[in-house]
Amino acid sequence: MLSCHAAGGTGEYPLPWPTAGEVLVYRSCGCGDACWVAEVRDARKRTVKARLRCDCEQLHASVAPGLKETLHAERCEAIYPEGGDADKADKPTAIARALRQLLGRR
Repeated sequence: MLSCHAAGGTGEYPLPWPTAGEVLVYRSCGCGDACWVAEVRDARKRTVKARLRCDCEQLHASVAPGLKETLHAERCEAIYPEGGDADKADKPTAIARALRQLLGRR
């Protein structure tokens, strides 16, 4: 008997992040890269400080301590500047900007 399994997504990889002692990591979970998770972590302890998650439609956010997830926006495209398009080339910059704002940083 033949068996077939399908899985979406990619492994985790780093995105540019300006804060020493922290890393920003990203992974796709499917939907043609419309499902994704991005986390800011302590570089040494690997503990999560903030997370943004797109479920292919809505954007969810959580911040330490507690990391209780809440609906951040009705559409994941909310990470892009007003009037900007969801060009994949801008996605890492848009994610980093959204996480800085979530953490109360500029």
